[in-house]
Amino acid sequence: MGKLFGILALLCGILGLFAWLLLGSLPFGFYYLPGAAIVLGIVGLIADESKGMAIAGLIFGIFDIVFILFILPMLLVFLILMGLGAILPTL
Repeated sequence: MGKLFGILALLCGILGLFAWLLLGSLPFGFYYLPGAAIVLGIVGLIADESKGMAIAGLIFGIFDIVFILFILPMLLVFLILMGLGAILPTL
């Protein structure tokens, strides 16, 4: 198969990272693209001759899931608290 699964895994991983920014609340930007990157990365590790892009896609997919589940909510809470901190002293 050459590098097909690795290229697809890397593409899904990169698009999954920025889909929440570009597409807002559409569900495939949150979980489907990073999930596809993980699955295609694993298949690419097994089937492809060149494994570099498959590993990169797998890492991007895992990072996307961690970012969406943990880092993004913490960032939103921090920004909300900072906004309240800027408003409350003026009251």
